[in-house]
Amino acid sequence: MAPWFALFEAWAVAQLIRSPTFNRAVQKVYRKINKIPDFEPKNGGGRTGPSAFDHFKDEVKTQFRDLTWQKRPPK
Repeated sequence: MAPWFALFEAWAVAQLIRSPTFNRAVQKVYRKINKIPDFEPKNGGGRTGPSAFDHFKDEVKTQFRDLTWQKRPPK
């Protein structure tokens, strides 16, 4: 085996082990095999209300509405 391939393989394995996605997948498989319940609830991490992006959209709409209202000519 060429030394450059061994170096590449070591780098790839190190990157894979550090990857959060890989670690979550391994954790899910381990929990499924050992029949351990999940840490997180099934409803998307327990979020029930509007997201931060929804609040941001509402704030931008409100500010835009105020700006456009000020520029309207009087009737």
